[in-house]
Amino acid sequence: MSKEYHISGITKSYGRKSVLSGVTFDVRSGECVGIAGTNGIGKSTLLKILAGADKPSGGSLNLLGHDLLKERRRFAELIAYVPQDNPLLEELTARDNLRLWSGKTMTGFEEEIRLLHIDEIIGTRVSRMSGGMKRRLAIACALTGNAPVLIMDEPTSALDLYHRDIIYRYLDSFRQRDGMIILSTHDVEEMRFADRLWLLHGGKAAETDPDEAASLIRSGCVD
Repeated sequence: MSKEYHISGITKSYGRKSVLSGVTFDVRSGECVGIAGTNGIGKSTLLKILAGADKPSGGSLNLLGHDLLKERRRFAELIAYVPQDNPLLEELTARDNLRLWSGKTMTGFEEEIRLLHIDEIIGTRVSRMSGGMKRRLAIACALTGNAPVLIMDEPTSALDLYHRDIIYRYLDSFRQRDGMIILSTHDVEEMRFADRLWLLHGGKAAETDPDEAASLIRSGCVD
């Protein structure tokens, strides 16, 4: 069984407007792949498709031998998705959010709780948490099913250095355990964290390096 996530020829159109026009790349076991690009270029649309939250107009997604577009129930089993917007229930504590997402007691993902320092905020209501705390908890909640793929939309956007460091250390641990990570970003630090980087422009993705991607994004040449 292939230990890769194969993304092939993904297209997405809204009426006559084409957002993605044949995005192709793969993610290997133990690897973090970054999707770079300016705001509004289609990064979030692509990640929603890869996570099963949206349907593509065309293309194929194959993960661990499963054709995900034909076996859509596999998305929930195999992929943990952390959107850019806060997916947590604000009136509940961290503990209750974890239980809600897992549908059971908090066993089987103690490592995530420890590495993301969730034990420090386990009894705190989400409404009283900082942005960094919420982001850490959202990652932990998404991984309650022990999925082998973690997809995140701009995971450390607007976070301070303390919370960025916790998240980066967790992501490093996740890929060391043979997890696969896909993250979207326009942040140079996150671009350099990725093992491989793809620049999204013109509806397609081209492999590049962080310095080139940052230069093109700053110049606006990828709109």
